[in-house]
Amino acid sequence: MMNELALAESIETGYGIANFSLHALNSDTGKHIFRVEQASGQKLILRVYPLNQNEKLQNLITVLSFLEDCCYPAERIISAVNGDSITRHNGWQLLMTTYIEGTSADYTLPALRSLAAVLGRLHALCASPQGNGKEMLPVAEMLPSREIAYALTQLTSAKPLLPRNLYHRYDVLIAALQNVDLCDDLPTAVIHNDCHPANAVHISTGQVILLDWEGAGSGPAVIDVGFLLASCDTESPWTPPLPPDPARVIALVDGYCQHHVLTHAELERLPDAIRFRAIVFGACSFASAIKEHGSDDGSDWWWRRYKAAEDIAERARKRFERYL
Repeated sequence: MMNELALAESIETGYGIANFSLHALNSDTGKHIFRVEQASGQKLILRVYPLNQNEKLQNLITVLSFLEDCCYPAERIISAVNGDSITRHNGWQLLMTTYIEGTSADYTLPALRSLAAVLGRLHALCASPQGNGKEMLPVAEMLPSREIAYALTQLTSAKPLLPRNLYHRYDVLIAALQNVDLCDDLPTAVIHNDCHPANAVHISTGQVILLDWEGAGSGPAVIDVGFLLASCDTESPWTPPLPPDPARVIALVDGYCQHHVLTHAELERLPDAIRFRAIVFGACSFASAIKEHGSDDGSDWWWRRYKAAEDIAERARKRFERYL
């Protein structure tokens, strides 16, 4: 159990900050994240990790340090009083970063163009002299090889509990997972790994800044592009209903190509880069529902997103080819 009073005392001693308030931020995945508001009005972000998540913490530090060295716009690490990137408190590790003030990004065409542009700029870093620390980056967390393997494990562990009427659905999910192209031989870059409007803000200068760099690292650039396209041109429980719209895809591609362009080989594999997160989510949700309730949960938005991948990829490919 985290004691917020003791945590506040650790902030005072570890960072030399006094006269502040702590505000816990919502996290669907159980992360411990706080906004630190100082009496002066300055705000900071505090992330708190248990010791068994040290690798995740160190990976985040490596990515944020790389981005700072490249002068790429992102939150910056605030050093502790002793000069370290982190400080410790009762079995917890604390990481303080700058707070990026702004308004949430949305699905308007100018916002999508700006978001894609900042993603293209990110992928271009490793091709620039400033990006010569790429070899030190961790491997991004949510890549097809890892995610597909995990989803297959979840499905097979649920198989003994399957009711007979869901055998066919199970077989379809297994086949869909096994047929996904892992894209692991394609060009790599530093990727955000979760790029969509909810993880970005507009700041006062009009610039869009990406947030939430946990899980970022080295990976195929096409994976980021695929997830961004899927997030902005199909429905899901976490976005407004989004029927297909060529204008959104055009805005994303035009913005991205201001700084980086996918190759022909990457465009050929774009459908799987778009669909893999949807089928992983669906398979894991199906397995969880079987284990908990003995039946499917009936949700199929992820299947519609999976099926839409070919159409989205084709529309994006035609636009990308204008830049090749």
